[in-house]
Amino acid sequence: MKFFRKYEPSDTQKSIIREFQILHIKWDGADPLPPPFITCLANTEQNLYFYPRDPIKVLNNIDSDGIIAPSANITGPKNRPVGLKFGDDYLMIKVAFLPTGLYRLLKFSMQKTVNTGLNAIEFLSHEIELVNNQLVQSSSYDEMIEIASVFIDKQLQKGIAPEEPIDLVAIKMLDPLAKNTIPEWASMACLSLRQFERSFANRVGISPKMYIRIVRFEHAMKIKNTSPEKAGQTLPRNVSTMILHLLWSSNTC
Repeated sequence: MKFFRKYEPSDTQKSIIREFQILHIKWDGADPLPPPFITCLANTEQNLYFYPRDPIKVLNNIDSDGIIAPSANITGPKNRPVGLKFGDDYLMIKVAFLPTGLYRLLKFSMQKTVNTGLNAIEFLSHEIELVNNQLVQSSSYDEMIEIASVFIDKQLQKGIAPEEPIDLVAIKMLDPLAKNTIPEWASMACLSLRQFERSFANRVGISPKMYIRIVRFEHAMKIKNTSPEKAGQTLPRNVSTMILHLLWSSNTC
């Protein structure tokens, strides 16, 4: 059994949130589903995850025994593969933030979120325990998203960091076909190059250079997955090399 759906954030939430997602997979032998293990490749995402059913194990390398992820988990960008092993009843509620949205909500450096997960209870209110309990008890996907959405609204009411030009620039930098140089992006953000690089790493978690590389990598993977025959013709050599370097597992997310 597999269920997946995306939900639009409210107008108020759109200042920091891209979308809500829910994914529910049950491995019960009835469906020909792949094994409950995937490898998440490099990505630029900042997310808040809720896992109200079976726990998730995070494997930082293929030989690792893994560690149990918190039931409410904050994650930042990844510049290397991270493995995830699911239980037989995998239910994920995902709050997907804009590139600097999680920084604006939590107001601490996103560098500590890179390639790892943080227990959300330590950084958000202990109200999150109530959210977890509500999610566990709910049997409606729409209601689960509503529970997460109400929680986000309460956090927004407490106040977030003000929007700055760099926040809009980080969104524009998600365009894999953009040809701007980093000094040009810095100018758009009304910052010197050094200020831009420092502020970007603080708000996004990684350097502008790494961010651009990962954006292009994600675009390359989409081309590879949808039109493999075009990948060799359209991808720059450095991006193709990055794909080969990062594809250490056939199951990816």
